[in-house]
Amino acid sequence: MYLLLFTIVYCFITQLMNISYGPAFGIYLLPFGFIKGYFSNEFNNFINLESSKDLYKKNGSKDSLIELLSLVIVYINSFLIHYEPFSIFEFVYLFAGFAILYRFLFWGIIRTIREEFNFHI
Repeated sequence: MYLLLFTIVYCFITQLMNISYGPAFGIYLLPFGFIKGYFSNEFNNFINLESSKDLYKKNGSKDSLIELLSLVIVYINSFLIHYEPFSIFEFVYLFAGFAILYRFLFWGIIRTIREEFNFHI
């Protein structure tokens, strides 16, 4: 739940400071990617090379949903910062990038932080 709250506060701050699209998205993802990479015990934990079914069992439905919502909120925030209507190709490209980013990097960030710091986010 703290991840979702942090994401909303982050989006509010980026809107107030009028940060452009790229830095607003990168500033959010890079620290979480670094945290997950640094504290993951194995390369498989960092890149999520297990099957989706096993990852869902390991991470749980609540944490998976919160991670997905956080990433969706950041995407919407980035879209609102630099609003341009998407062509169908851009939409498909963005959706595929979003799915790959969530599946292979962002899914499991709560579990990684919880295991390392004995902390519930």
